[in-house]
Amino acid sequence: MRGAKGSPRQPGRREADDERATGGDTESLEYEEDDLPDLIMNIEDDVLDDRENEDAERASGDDRKTKVMFMALALAGLLACVVLICLVAYFATTYIGASEDLQVARDSLQNTTESYLKLQQQAKQREQLDCTRFKNTTEHWLHLFCEKYECPSRICDPGWLLFSRSCFLLTNTKLSWEQSKDLCLSKQGYLAIANHDQVQNFLFEQAKEMAYWIGMTDSLTEGNWIWMDGSKVKDGITFWGPGQPDNAWNRTYRTPENCGLMRQRQWFDEACDAKYPAVCEKNAIRLHLIFQRMMRLR
Repeated sequence: MRGAKGSPRQPGRREADDERATGGDTESLEYEEDDLPDLIMNIEDDVLDDRENEDAERASGDDRKTKVMFMALALAGLLACVVLICLVAYFATTYIGASEDLQVARDSLQNTTESYLKLQQQAKQREQLDCTRFKNTTEHWLHLFCEKYECPSRICDPGWLLFSRSCFLLTNTKLSWEQSKDLCLSKQGYLAIANHDQVQNFLFEQAKEMAYWIGMTDSLTEGNWIWMDGSKVKDGITFWGPGQPDNAWNRTYRTPENCGLMRQRQWFDEACDAKYPAVCEKNAIRLHLIFQRMMRLR
């Protein structure tokens, strides 16, 4: 304290000090009360210094956090920019490739269109040329005559039945499938191709309840049934009987069943060596061809 430091005790004043013991306490208190403002100010200065240090430390910590956050945001932005650049480059490359493919396809389509138009023009010119050649010929006058007097446009040889544009013959001789095929060939025909419902129903009406070979087989590839002209038997146009074709083993001929048979308004697979009559087919004859034949014979 300031009072204590400013009034040191001196030798010889012990009695005065003792006498003023009571008063000395009061003076010491007064010195302490005088020193209170300085103490308070010192304490306040210390507290303010501590607060300033804390604020400085806090501000320093906040600055560090701000810098870390700013660096993190900068890195994230940089990464986003890199990703964006990569995406732009990828889509640009894809777009360029797609554009090139589109251009190639467009050129191909243009070439195909030009080729088609050229073929169409050639066909039209050929048709006009044929028309010019046909006009005022014997066939032309025969065609006009038949249109006026309702002549049939197509006819069949004697014994053959006309249906649509084909002639059909139901043979009486029982032969194997291969022998029946050769028989039809000898008559300038082939085993019947019933690849339309109307044709097959017509043949059913003619066959009644009898069985006839028709021109389909799967002897080349099992299960792959084809007609005589090489076309495939369509799934939607079939008249297979229940459970047919089953490719059962024929004990009589010791062979599987690989040839088509028409019986009781249905189809069956049968051993090709079995003996049955057949249905032959060939194109109907046009009247102007008959006239040409007659002209050659004269």
